[in-house]
Amino acid sequence: MVRTIAFASAFFLLVTAAIVQATPTQPARLTLMITGMHCESCATGITAMLKRTEGVVKVNVSYETREARVAYDAAKTSPEKIIESVEKMGYKAARQK
Repeated sequence: MVRTIAFASAFFLLVTAAIVQATPTQPARLTLMITGMHCESCATGITAMLKRTEGVVKVNVSYETREARVAYDAAKTSPEKIIESVEKMGYKAARQK
């Protein structure tokens, strides 16, 4: 009886730990104002580059509003690294307040 209870308790802890590890966290969000875009192709290029950036989960770059909305994993990247990636392409990027 004691062995059964101990086994059941250990099994419960293992299952609970697996569920906790499998639960995804909400991505952090960042909105950037981007200057230097001249056309929709610029926005497409920035989108493609950001999608390849480690930790970036979702990207939406708008030429019309000159904004980039980025969802990212804060454990893998930071706003500074995202801004640096955009600026390496020759654009200026700043966090929207």
